[in-house]
Amino acid sequence: MSNRREFLQQAAVLATISLNPGTPAAHAQMPGSPGDSGKSFLLREGWTMRSSADVSQTGPALSVPGLDVRDWYPATLPSTVLSALVRDNVYLDPYFGMNLRTIAGTEYPIDEEFANFRMPPDSPFRHSWWYRTEFKMPRDYAGSTLWLRFDGINYRANLWVNGRQAASSDKFAGMWRLFNFDVTSQIRTGEKNCVAVEVFPPQARDLAMTFVDWAPLPPDKEMGLWRDVRVRATGPVAMRYPAVFTKLNLPSTDHAQLTIRVELENAATHPVDGVLKGRIEDISFSKSIRLRPSETSVVTVDSAEYPRLNVSNPRLWWPAQVGSQELYPLDLEFETGGQTSDSSHILFGIRQVTADLDQNGHRVFQVNGKRILIRDGLVRPGRRTRPCPPFTPLRNAGLAHSLRSKLAR
Repeated sequence: MSNRREFLQQAAVLATISLNPGTPAAHAQMPGSPGDSGKSFLLREGWTMRSSADVSQTGPALSVPGLDVRDWYPATLPSTVLSALVRDNVYLDPYFGMNLRTIAGTEYPIDEEFANFRMPPDSPFRHSWWYRTEFKMPRDYAGSTLWLRFDGINYRANLWVNGRQAASSDKFAGMWRLFNFDVTSQIRTGEKNCVAVEVFPPQARDLAMTFVDWAPLPPDKEMGLWRDVRVRATGPVAMRYPAVFTKLNLPSTDHAQLTIRVELENAATHPVDGVLKGRIEDISFSKSIRLRPSETSVVTVDSAEYPRLNVSNPRLWWPAQVGSQELYPLDLEFETGGQTSDSSHILFGIRQVTADLDQNGHRVFQVNGKRILIRDGLVRPGRRTRPCPPFTPLRNAGLAHSLRSKLAR
């Protein structure tokens, strides 16, 4: 399983030259993930949550349907531990007055970086917390490969599905990573299922969420399931993280060489032969692929191999206030045995971003060969004690656009 590539794609969204707020984006493809075209079952409602210090059972018992959770706290994802506790009226709204400083565990000096401190001994967030949900898997998911996908956890977790451990905290770790687990053998279609996640808070120096004195870190250090969780169905081969890279014939911009990259994961215990097919408007291509048992492979398709990926007079993507944000559709599918195993649809812009240092050591950016003055704007992720609208990144891009800013970070 590879997560680095998707992390880089997500980071590019968070620190990119601002989009026109009217530009469509992959976030609109909810309830699936960016680029996904297959069936996806979103797990947002019906979660409960409890500190491990108050739970005597372990993963095998907690992840079996039918557990009595009447004394657990209800939660709706995405949600940190503190977020759910505030909504359950355990703590007062930390955005009001000095309420944040009254929450247990908020003992760090106001002018210090709490991310670099250990949790106080009496903090209720020093221990791991369990998230748990039960759901009925639709029968039409039978016969598919089923992936349990986590778009964001903080910081480490043990994962249990229907009484069996699916992942441990030594591998299931990292706030900025995305995870896909093959749970085909654990999920029962047409029946009640249970997922239990034991989440551990970040430790000092972990690469997690950090804040400063004007935006203090909550006492749980944003521990929890802070992005969506879903079950996704594919054939034996899953397709992930499609991307298109551009090389222009600078200083001219009348020719673009495109390179397509996508990750394929074979969940089968035997080799799989198939064909990767793609289309960009009137440009189509196909490439034969052989995957070894349980292999994950990054496949590239470039203009040297497929000359039609040399685009003449392309419609270029430009930053806001410089030009329009022209987008092209990329549709991919992987076929094996005469059936589509997985497919994806994304929109991409043909652009080339470069940077150099001037004589004073200042970094100068160029987009499509044109120097761009970067006007910066910091988008501070709010403490997740309130529900985050699904299109917040788009709204932030719209705000940056209205302020005539070209960089949101």
